[in-house]
Amino acid sequence: MNIIHRIELPTIFGMKTVNAYLIKGEEVILIDSGEDTDECYLALEKGLKEHDVEVSDIDRIIITHAHVDHMGMAQRIAEAADAKVWVSELVYDWAVDPDSMWSTREALMLPALLTFFEPSLSEMIKEGYNQMMGDVQRVWKPIDKDRLVTFESDGSLEFDGVEWQCVYMPGHSQTQTTFFNAKTGDYISADMLLKITPTPVIEPLISDNTIRNKGILQMMNSYERLLNFDIKKVYPGHFEIFDNAHEVINRQVQRIDERTLKCFELIKEGNSSFIDIFNILYEGRFHMPAMIMLIGYLDRLENAGAIKYQESDGWKKIVVS
Repeated sequence: MNIIHRIELPTIFGMKTVNAYLIKGEEVILIDSGEDTDECYLALEKGLKEHDVEVSDIDRIIITHAHVDHMGMAQRIAEAADAKVWVSELVYDWAVDPDSMWSTREALMLPALLTFFEPSLSEMIKEGYNQMMGDVQRVWKPIDKDRLVTFESDGSLEFDGVEWQCVYMPGHSQTQTTFFNAKTGDYISADMLLKITPTPVIEPLISDNTIRNKGILQMMNSYERLLNFDIKKVYPGHFEIFDNAHEVINRQVQRIDERTLKCFELIKEGNSSFIDIFNILYEGRFHMPAMIMLIGYLDRLENAGAIKYQESDGWKKIVVS
């Protein structure tokens, strides 16, 4: 049986902290690494020492998905510990060349945002986006190829002699692998299950990096799959450990359904611009994750054939089909 210890690390994002998990036995494993900042490294050292572990004791670092708050500091830790970094085949390219992968993602993400806004608002969106992306790249370092070990995103791994199922759970991220222990019901959920609804981040499709992924559709499918798992305890990528997995899933699915329906009602009432719908739903608070969630609600409505888009002076006007 693995004993799993949560270590809370600071992050540049609005959730304030990100979780790394320590499994301490004959083998010392760290799951996820946080961002490459001195503040984060000091917090990791402090968290490890509470369990009588030093950074140099770490044998393996295992990465759940290719987002900076989960893998940005992996190279720094690996060098200090002379450890290997284990990534799925879907994370590998992000591990060795995050700048290049960011460029590919940016080619889709920024246009996806801008297409919903009138030209007069474009500069505000670009400014917010560029600031966020600059912050991300500053705290994300590539990992040396000779330190990497690749595992299958839908295979299995041993954590200190105990077998865990690797469960590919796209939605929040195209690259996200989670880990389930069928004997204990422990579930290391990355950002698939959190106490708040995870954001389905805009990313290219794995199969074609020229197409924007409609992550919320994958996320709803992942929720449905998770209801078939007998989960006893969830170790999430952010916030506290919890044990009511199915309740959390059902509540978040219900919330997404309600928000999607509300969007449709607003569109039927004649609200045809993204910014008008956004201001009603979120009371005018400029918040990038909220903007991405709204794109997700619209993706669901478009996928269901309920809405369509009309071009209007360089931006998308939203109308009922």
